[in-house]
Amino acid sequence: MLLATSFLGSSIGIYVCFRMVTERHLLSNPMRLCMVNSMSLAFVFAMLVELTTGNKSLGILIPIVLVCLPIVLMMKPFSMLDLVESGIANLMSVSMSVMLIGMVSNHIVWVIQCVLVVTELLLLFTLIQEVHRRPAT
Repeated sequence: MLLATSFLGSSIGIYVCFRMVTERHLLSNPMRLCMVNSMSLAFVFAMLVELTTGNKSLGILIPIVLVCLPIVLMMKPFSMLDLVESGIANLMSVSMSVMLIGMVSNHIVWVIQCVLVVTELLLLFTLIQEVHRRPAT
């Protein structure tokens, strides 16, 4: 149950992240959307990595690198403050995700995951609406 939800949330989050990077010029506030997505994606992706590998260290390192990279790509111009903010936000999400497994009931973790999957879906719908509302120039 946790693994399937983590996979679904990670898949949606990675797709949203890809769409944001490729269509950032059409978005009114790309950094805000990307930050919300990265925090949500970091949580569910860290859980997916830890559940599949059984390694808490990999559950922290892989999501931090793979989730922070699109934010760095979206930064125009490059800002060290944005990079640090993204890194800290993702580290907090990833750490909470890895910490929750084994610490609280799986049902509670699953409810949190479901809320984050809904968040990813809402971000996807927001992204689609913004892209269709603004014609490409």
